[in-house]
Amino acid sequence: MQVFNAFMKVLKKRIGAAMMWIVAFLVISFIVTTNADAGAMKFESTKIDICVFDEDNTEESKALTEFLGKKHNIISVENNKDDILDALYYGRADCVMTIKEGYGQKLAAGDTEALFTSYHVHDSYEATLAENLVDEYVGAVNAYLVSGEEISSAIAKADKAMSKEVKVTAETFDEGKENSSANDFYFYFQYLPYVFISVMIAALCPVLLKLNKKEIRHRTNCSCITARSQSAQIILGSCVFVLAVWLIFIIAGMALLGEMYSGRWWYAVLNSFMFVIISAGIAILISAFSPEERVVNVIANIIGLGMSFLCGVFVPQHLLGDGVLNAARFLPAFWYIKANDMMSGSSGEVFTKSRFFEYFGIQALFAAVIFAVVLVVMKVKHDKAD
Repeated sequence: MQVFNAFMKVLKKRIGAAMMWIVAFLVISFIVTTNADAGAMKFESTKIDICVFDEDNTEESKALTEFLGKKHNIISVENNKDDILDALYYGRADCVMTIKEGYGQKLAAGDTEALFTSYHVHDSYEATLAENLVDEYVGAVNAYLVSGEEISSAIAKADKAMSKEVKVTAETFDEGKENSSANDFYFYFQYLPYVFISVMIAALCPVLLKLNKKEIRHRTNCSCITARSQSAQIILGSCVFVLAVWLIFIIAGMALLGEMYSGRWWYAVLNSFMFVIISAGIAILISAFSPEERVVNVIANIIGLGMSFLCGVFVPQHLLGDGVLNAARFLPAFWYIKANDMMSGSSGEVFTKSRFFEYFGIQALFAAVIFAVVLVVMKVKHDKAD
C-alpha cells in the first residue's frame, strides 16, 4: 500500500485548504438554517417606521393616528422639509404622512379625496403598504357611514374590524406531507454543490497532480508495484477522501438540523452523494490535463461560482432567465437543484419519487460521462508517453 500511503501523506498537506472550505460552510450553514423562514411556509406581518403630522387635530384624526400606531411604529420627525428628507434618506422613516386640516369634517361628509399628503422614497414598498392601510381604513369608515352609523361609531367599528388578526397557515399537497419545520434541511443541502466542487478541486486535484508528476510516476514504475495496483491504490485513496468529506457534511447536517432521519431527508442525502461523486470526477478530470498547481484555485473558483450562479445554487432558478436555464441544463448542478427545489416545494413542482429518480438519473449520466472522458484523456496521454 505504498502508493496509498503516499497519497495520504500528500493529502495531509492539502487538508488545510479542504478544512477551510468545510468550516466556512458549516458556520454559514448554521446561520442560514437557524434564521431561514423555510421559504413561504411562514408568514409575519411587517411593521414600518412612519411619521404622522396631524394638522386637523380632531377626534377623527387622532383615532387614525392611534390606529396606525397599532399596525406600525410611529416616530417623531421635525416638521420641516430638510429634516423630513434626511429621515427618509437615512432610513429613519419609511413614510412621512400629513393628515390635512378638515380631515374629520370631510370624512363625516363621505368625502374621501385629498385627505392626506405624504413624503416617501420613490417606488417604496413600505410607503405603498402604509398608503394601502390608510385607504382601507378610510374605506371601512366610509362603508359604516353609508350604512347609517354615526361618525364616532363608524370609526370605532372600522378600527375593531381592521384590528382583527388573521391566522395564516401554509398547506402542502405533496406526497408524504411533512411538518413545515422540517423544511430547514433543504436550505442546508442547497449550497452543497458549490462547497463540494471547491473542496474536491482545492484538495483532491493537487494530490493527484503531485502523484502524476513525471519523476514520481517514473520512480513508481521502476518499483515492483504494477500499474493496475498503482491505479487501484490511488482510486482507494480518492474514495476514502471523498467519502470522508461527504460524511462530515451529512453528520454535521444531522447534528445541526436535529432529528430528520426519515422521509425526504434520505432523498436529499442520496442527491448529495451523487453530486459529491460528480465533484470528484470534475477534480480528477482537471488533474488529467495536468494544469499548474497555482491555477487550480482559479479553476475551482471559475467552475464552482460559474455553475452555482447558472444552476440556481445562489440565485433561485425561478428568478433566472430562460436563456440561462437552457444553458444550465447541460450542467449537473442544475439537476441537483431541480431535485432539491422539488423536495422543498419552492419550485411549485409536486414531489414524486419517480421525478426525483429522473433528476437523480440525469446526474448519474453526467457522472458516467465525466469519468468516461477521464479514461479517454488518460489513455491518450498514456499512448503519447509510449
